[in-house]
Amino acid sequence: MKKRIIRITFLLLIVGAVFYFNGGVEKLMKSPTVQAFGDLIVNFHVPLGNPIFILTNMKPGDSESRPIDVSNNGSVDRFITVRGGRTGGVGNDPKIETVLDVVIRDGATPLYGSGSPTGPRTMVDFFADSSSVNGIPLNIITDGDGKTYNFLVNFPSIADNNFQAKSVLADISFGIITADNLVINEVFYNVDEKHSLRENRGGGAININSRLKFQWIELYNPTDSDISLKNWRIYNETGKSFDVHPNKKLKARQFALLSHDGSLWRFWNTVERGALRVELGAHFSKALDIDGDILILKNPRGIEVDRMSWGDNTSGFSPPGVNPIVDPGHSTERLVPGFDSNEASDWVDVSSPTPGN
Repeated sequence: MKKRIIRITFLLLIVGAVFYFNGGVEKLMKSPTVQAFGDLIVNFHVPLGNPIFILTNMKPGDSESRPIDVSNNGSVDRFITVRGGRTGGVGNDPKIETVLDVVIRDGATPLYGSGSPTGPRTMVDFFADSSSVNGIPLNIITDGDGKTYNFLVNFPSIADNNFQAKSVLADISFGIITADNLVINEVFYNVDEKHSLRENRGGGAININSRLKFQWIELYNPTDSDISLKNWRIYNETGKSFDVHPNKKLKARQFALLSHDGSLWRFWNTVERGALRVELGAHFSKALDIDGDILILKNPRGIEVDRMSWGDNTSGFSPPGVNPIVDPGHSTERLVPGFDSNEASDWVDVSSPTPGN
């Protein structure tokens, strides 16, 4: 299995988290109260030109908390992440960040630090943990929704005079986790009676084995660039492949709906008009196995960029994982468009499929 690349886009940089123990005030870069970064609106709750934190003369046992509101004004859910890094400070080892505890909360729920699955973390841990390509994942903000993240800094009461007159300056940045190429985003394979395709045979309308005849696959372009679909291919468990389309282009942050023809969309009044519709031909409608199958997406160079599976086929994930068969009329969909950790937990059963959005 190829190694998928996860891209994290950090959308804002805040230089101005400063912590002192009986230290002086140092010059800081500034940040306004509210900023828009792509689909994210961030309110720092500090006056224009002020840093997020200025903690002077902190004593052992003191703590400070700052709320930061993050709103998702986009049309898709986003997985929010945070990163921090040391930019300066006063004092030699042991540095003050080795003793300061950091807790990040969504409202009252700890996401990082004491009370969270990570357990207690110091500021130096925060710097190290968030230095990876994905930073520290926080949680999902659905489209049109928002969250308040509280950043809490504790100066443990057990700290001694080794930290007298020491300080640390830190960058804090937010971002979103997303793939760097096309992904498979939603699959409708277990057709119910409501969405069954029928035709006339022998003078009467009969069901044409809807379990095999009627399906669709949704792709999503999470990148900032348009992507030509020429020579892209999807493979299933049997190795059968389908050319996505030689003459279509998927715009940045646009969905594409793949089906055997356009007749099926009369059953769906929820299809997003901005979605690109691609007809693959009748052979596509007989390809997928309800009991278990895999979809592998390859780019024009034949390089695998995404895969997923369901049912008794567990090879769409790393490590192999079970994405249970959905009920008739349901779809299997990514938890967050463009978020791909290679795990089965990226996928959920959706009772009301959402083709094209």
